[in-house]
Amino acid sequence: MSVIILLKFLHVVPVIVAVGANLTYVFWLRRAGRDREKLIFAISTIRWLDRRIANPAYILILASGVAMVLQGHFSFETGWIAASIALYVTVAIFGIALFAPAMRRQLAEAERDPATDAYASAAARTEMFGVVATIITMTIVFLMVTKPF
Repeated sequence: MSVIILLKFLHVVPVIVAVGANLTYVFWLRRAGRDREKLIFAISTIRWLDRRIANPAYILILASGVAMVLQGHFSFETGWIAASIALYVTVAIFGIALFAPAMRRQLAEAERDPATDAYASAAARTEMFGVVATIITMTIVFLMVTKPF
């Protein structure tokens, strides 16, 4: 097996794992509804999945992608690679600066009382940020698969 094939494997599998984990978050929250205990469990589980599964997978995605470029099969100057890296950095900063604090706020409001307007506002903000992060991530996947430029 060639190094590039192994690197592709180490690039694609973590994408499946990370994006797959992220896409489950909305279902966890929908299943919890407004039940305080279920929400606390769901949000805590989402945060656990992010820290222990999705985020390490995203780091492996970056490392394997960079390794493929360094193997000489691709170039950082290739349009779809440069755009994907820019979007990767954008979504990482977005996740750290906006999504993670929003999720912490949603958890805090769920712990107080999920029937309040404060919880509804926090949940709406987290959901909106999740949609934005998903769109950016899916754009990266699109670029990686189609290599349009």
